Formats: sequence, C-alpha cells, structure tokens
Amino acid sequence: MKITKRQAKPVYLAIDEWEKDQHISPDQAHTLRASVEIVGFDWKLLAVYSFWIAITCCVIAVGVLLADDFLMALLAKLIDTPASVLTVISAVLAALAYYGGAQRRLKHPEKRFSNEAVYFFGVLMSAVSVGFLRETAWFETFHVAFFLGLLMVVYGLVGWRLNSILIWLFGLLAFAGWSLELTQYLADANDYFLGLNVAWRLAIVGGIVLGSSFTTVLPANLKDATRFIGWLYLLSALWLISIIGNYNSAAAWSNVPQWHFIHWAILSGIICLAAIIYGIRQDDAVTRTFGMVFLLINLYTRFFEYFWDSLHKTVFFALLAVSFWFIGSRAEKLWQLTQQQATKHGSADQSNNDHSNTDKTD
Repeated sequence: MKITKRQAKPVYLAIDEWEKDQHISPDQAHTLRASVEIVGFDWKLLAVYSFWIAITCCVIAVGVLLADDFLMALLAKLIDTPASVLTVISAVLAALAYYGGAQRRLKHPEKRFSNEAVYFFGVLMSAVSVGFLRETAWFETFHVAFFLGLLMVVYGLVGWRLNSILIWLFGLLAFAGWSLELTQYLADANDYFLGLNVAWRLAIVGGIVLGSSFTTVLPANLKDATRFIGWLYLLSALWLISIIGNYNSAAAWSNVPQWHFIHWAILSGIICLAAIIYGIRQDDAVTRTFGMVFLLINLYTRFFEYFWDSLHKTVFFALLAVSFWFIGSRAEKLWQLTQQQATKHGSADQSNNDHSNTDKTD
C-alpha cells in the first residue's frame, strides 16, 4: 500500500493499538507494517499543479496577445484571412482537440489530468471560434449574451457527452455569464432586472445550478462539479447581498447604515447552517465544507462591519486572535476525536475478523 508519510502515521498508530490490545499477533503486526510503503513525493499533486499552471500560462499568453495592439496588428497582417474562415478553422481545431482527447482517454484512461488538459485546448479554440464569429458581418451587431449562450450550449453538450468535468465547468461559467449579461441587457435604466440587482441575479443562478445537481440526467462526477459551482455561486452571492443588499449605486449604498442589511445576513447564515446540517446528515463533504466556510466568512464580515470603527484596534485584533484560537482548538479536538474513532472502528473490525477466523477453525 503506497501512502504519504502523513497518511502512514494513523495507520501505524492503529497497528500498534491492535497489537497492544492483542487483536493481532506480533507477526501479523510486522506483516502489516511491512505492507505500508511510504511515498516520498506526491507526484500526483505535482501533475495536477503542472497541468493547471500550463493551462493558466496558455490563457495568459492568449490574453496578452489580444491586449497587445501591435501583436494583433502583426497577427492580422500575417493571417489576413476573413473572420468567417478563421471561425471555421478554429471550430475545426476545437473539434479535433475534443476528438483527440476522447481517443486519448480511451487508450490511456489512467492519465486523467493530461487528458483533461487536452480538452482545455478544445475549450480555448471554441472560445476563439466564437470570438471570430462575433467579428463577421452577419453577427457583429449581436449582443455578447448571444455568444456566451452559444458557448454555454457547446460546452454543456460536449462536456456532458464526453463526461468531462473541465468542459462542464466552463459550461457552468458560461451559463452564469450568459444569465447576467442577458438580464443586464434587459434591465431598466437603474440596472435592475425585475427589481433585482446583479447580486440577487447571481443568487438565482446559483440556486438553478445547485438544483440541477440533483437531477438524474447527469453522471455522478458532473453532479459533484455542478453542486460545487452551485454552492459557490449561491453562497458568494448571498454573502455579497448581506453587505450591499439590493443596491446598485455605491453612492446610495454608502448612505445606508450597515445594520439595515442584518436580515440578509441572517438569511445567509441560516442557509449556511442548513448546508452544514444537510452535509452532515447526507455525508456530503462539499456541502458541509461550503456551509462551514461561508458561515465563518459571514460571521467575520459582521464583526468587521459592526466593530471596526467602534473598538480600539488593539482590542479588535485581540478578539480576532482569541476567536481564531478557539476555532483552532475546537478543530484540533474534533480531529483527535475522529482519529480515535477511526482507531476504535479498525480495532473492532479486526476483532470481528479474528472471531470469524476462530469460528471457521473450530
């Protein structure tokens, strides 16, 4: 069994406990310890970070290219091709990237990270194709929401068909962009759509995405990714609402006392608590973690809002230190309790195995 040094520590503790309580013999304990192989370096983590860094560098390179007028002019001279032709070429390259990634996954299913990285080039070329499409004579008057919607459909269908988390995540990002751009286009002169500002609209988008994660149409891995993005949209928007309410104007918002938004802060806290309870009952680590993290963010945001001006800064940061010390000590005790329970469960399982082996011998 190959595990890291940190993971090996509780394993060795459990073996020592079983040997001490005579659930296993010294020979069995020696065999179990010998079966543990400590991995000196986490190559999997390096692979994940390397591919993400490569993808990020590609995005930065394209962004710098598009932002540099001289390079764009030089590129236009070198290519000197109509936008419609470039649209087709980049769309074909995107399709080839998707096809190549799918074939590579069939041949090398164990190379998950590099396979997803290949899909990214399809995602990138799809965006480039839509960008060139916007420059054609037929579509130059279309609103940006149309092109975001087109990307949403492409990423959504391809991600669902190829069962790719990376492509599906870009589809969810495009869905949020399309929703916000479309509602902003249809908003009134004060930038309200059906009486809602951008933060409330993002909260509704988050609720829709989160609700879709419970459908039976999506595969299990896409459900997890959808639930992650849904909670991120929803709780981020609710946290923003607890600060600015339903205001769009910074001038109007600055004239309102912050305690006027306390009901939105309470609503955000209730939803965080509901997420924690649901995550505990359903053993859903994603939901539980989001609830805990955003509950802490909400509590500390209220602390800054209500006490930054009224308390002396020494007292303010001293209270912050005490609160974080308390959270750290509670977390440490919970971690120790979890380790003890894991050891007890392991001892009980080993004892049951010994009894069953004894019964078979008898």
